Amino acid sequence: MLTFNFTKYEIASEGLMLDVGCGEGRHIFGVMQHYPNMKCIGIDPHDDSLKKAEEGYEYFQSISNAGAEFMEASAYSLPFPDETFDLVVCSEVLEHLHNYMDAVDEIKRVLKKGGKFYASVPASWPERICWSLSKEYQNQPGGHLRIFNQNDLVNEIKERGFIFLSSEKFHSIHSPYWWLRCFFWNTQDKNLLVKIYKKILERHILKKPLLLDCIDKILNPIMGKSFSMYFEK
Repeated sequence: MLTFNFTKYEIASEGLMLDVGCGEGRHIFGVMQHYPNMKCIGIDPHDDSLKKAEEGYEYFQSISNAGAEFMEASAYSLPFPDETFDLVVCSEVLEHLHNYMDAVDEIKRVLKKGGKFYASVPASWPERICWSLSKEYQNQPGGHLRIFNQNDLVNEIKERGFIFLSSEKFHSIHSPYWWLRCFFWNTQDKNLLVKIYKKILERHILKKPLLLDCIDKILNPIMGKSFSMYFEK
C-alpha cells in the first residue's frame, strides 16, 4: 500500500534511494518494482520493524538488481554524507516527530541537488475526525503529535529550499476504517463492523477489485487518508 506514485516524476533509475522511517519496507519494495537498478536504503528507529523489513526483502529481492539495506538510525541524524541520494522518501513520519523540520533539514542535506523528496502525512480533516472520536487514538505512545495544516506544511518545506512539484491524496477508503476504530476504540478488536471493514480493505490491497479501486480513486481528492507531497531540491 503505497502513498506515492513513483512514476509521476523522472527519477535517476540507477541512483540511490533512502526511506526515512521505512517501517516494514513497503515503499522500498515499491521502488524496487519500478526501478530495479536503484539501490535502496531504509532506516528506522524500531528494531522490530527492521526485522520485518528484512523478512519482506527476502521475498522481493529477486526483482532488484541493486538490492536494499536496512539499518537502525534517527531521522534527526542521518548517517550519510552530504548529497548522497537521488530520492528520499518520508511517509507518515513527520507527524510523530517533535522537531519535524530538523528531520527535513537532514533530508535536504543528504539529498543531491535535483533529487526528489517525497513526503506524506495524515490528511487534515480525516485525521481531525479520528482525534475527535478518540482521545486514546491521539494519546497512544508513539502516536501522532499534531494535525498538519497541509498548505502550511508545504510552505514550511519550501522555505527550507525545496521546490514544490505537486500534491495528491491516497487511501480514501481507509479513512472510514480508522473512524470506526476510533469510535469503537476500546472494543475495536472484537467489533463486527471493524472486522468486516478490515476484510474489505484487505481485499482491496491484495486483489485490487475494479469497483473498490474506482471508489478509492474517485474519493481520494475528498477524503484521502494520506496527503502526499512531491518536492525537488
